[in-house]
Amino acid sequence: MSVFQGAAGLSRRGFLIGAGGVAAAAALTACGSGDKPAAGASGPWEFTDDRGQKAARDQRPARVVAYVSSAAALWDYGVRPAGVFGPQKTASGGKELQAGNIDLGAVTSIGNAWDDFSMEKFAALKPDLVITGLTGTKPTDMWVLTDDLGPKVQQVAPVVALSEYKVTLPKVIERYAQLAVALGGDANSDSMKKAKADFDQASEDLRAAAKEKAGLKVLVLYGDKDGLYIAKPEFFADLAYYRELGLDIVSGGGSEDYWEQLSWEQAAKYPADLILTDTRTYALPRAQMTQFPTWNQLPAVKAGQLGDWSAEPRFNHLLATPVIQQLTALVKGARTDITA
Repeated sequence: MSVFQGAAGLSRRGFLIGAGGVAAAAALTACGSGDKPAAGASGPWEFTDDRGQKAARDQRPARVVAYVSSAAALWDYGVRPAGVFGPQKTASGGKELQAGNIDLGAVTSIGNAWDDFSMEKFAALKPDLVITGLTGTKPTDMWVLTDDLGPKVQQVAPVVALSEYKVTLPKVIERYAQLAVALGGDANSDSMKKAKADFDQASEDLRAAAKEKAGLKVLVLYGDKDGLYIAKPEFFADLAYYRELGLDIVSGGGSEDYWEQLSWEQAAKYPADLILTDTRTYALPRAQMTQFPTWNQLPAVKAGQLGDWSAEPRFNHLLATPVIQQLTALVKGARTDITA
């Protein structure tokens, strides 16, 4: 989860996740208990992020700039960032998955890709706070804000980074809700309370479906012209949560965080009954995967047991619930004997 640089090799690594989240050594502990409440906009404001770093302002930040998926998580609580960075619009002008319910016409784009961040536009907004996701244990393991860019950004405004690394989905959602409330958002609106109830129900439905389809092996991957990248569920907040709910998700091997890279010739390394493929813009669509004979020969592909997934989860209940519901429907409709 990090920068999508222009050069092919580096851009792929960025897309696949890692502003440096490789071979991290220790899990982070969220540090939110000392955050000052945001009952009003006046008075000192502070928030301790998941790096243990405290962002402090003389008053509650009013002009926030956020990575697109962070902005989407906050948006439904009523927090409206002034600027966003990271992929927001597709080449055809449509909205990227990561953008959620953001009104892209109401925010300033600081850059529309993982390697696109305009310091000029950023500074012109006179931001009070920057928010992004943390993808490893190092303080610099952040979406877009690389070792080089991060210090420049922090000279303009403090940065809050919330961990998406080796934590489950409910914990990430909880932290974004805490941050949203600290920024004046409403976590107890009728819509968000209903979203929480719907999320809980969707989770129980997935748990029941996974139990009903015991033995179903699920493989999650990203593909490009050079090969396949097998997800390691423990690194992804949503996949780790689905595992907690009982879904048997196959894990890639190797020493790298997040993914195991395979050549197309190795496509059959991990047998699976159901395959979920990354649907973000830069991923190879399944329709184009059919150019590789080894893909076509996979039992799950032959059986049509395929579904969508995004390597960037949705970090509030409203956005996450439909994703879980869609996965539950896939699990309910899947056969468990494909790899038998």
